[in-house]
Amino acid sequence: MVSLNEIPYPMKRMLDYLEIDVARGFELMPEKMEAAMQQCMLCSMFDTCDYQVESRYLICPNRIGYDQFEDLQ
Repeated sequence: MVSLNEIPYPMKRMLDYLEIDVARGFELMPEKMEAAMQQCMLCSMFDTCDYQVESRYLICPNRIGYDQFEDLQ
């Protein structure tokens, strides 16, 4: 299992903002969580999206995945 230390900081901030349980996300959709981590690390906004989380959510490439994670909660 992936530890919280391995999740990119911008993704962790977004998951916290959306109140998504990371452990439950990995339990229910491990492939999607792994893919979301990869997409976050490769994102062109990676260095700038660790602030203004609310506005970054609207343009985040993982937005659909985050919506799916929220629906599972």
